[in-house]
Amino acid sequence: MSAAGRGYDRTVKRAETSQAAVAPVVARTTPIRITVDVRPTVHRRLKRWCNATAAERDLSSVDLSAVFRILADELLEDERLAEKVAKRLAAKDGKL
Repeated sequence: MSAAGRGYDRTVKRAETSQAAVAPVVARTTPIRITVDVRPTVHRRLKRWCNATAAERDLSSVDLSAVFRILADELLEDERLAEKVAKRLAAKDGKL
């Protein structure tokens, strides 16, 4: 089969494409799931913190995922915390 028969002779000129064919950019509104691996000792300490905080605040439970969401918000809102995290990342070449 020739190159033309395989479709290699077809070219698309950007000026010929209609604007209707281009999908509009829409901001995502649904949450994005992330996965974080932590050492078992860190996980155990975090779970203990969640349980202790629930008891101290008279809550039925404190979800670890909620703690991480709050920490993410704090990181973005608190410049001192952001700088502290950035320094730790720089010391570890962006990884822990």
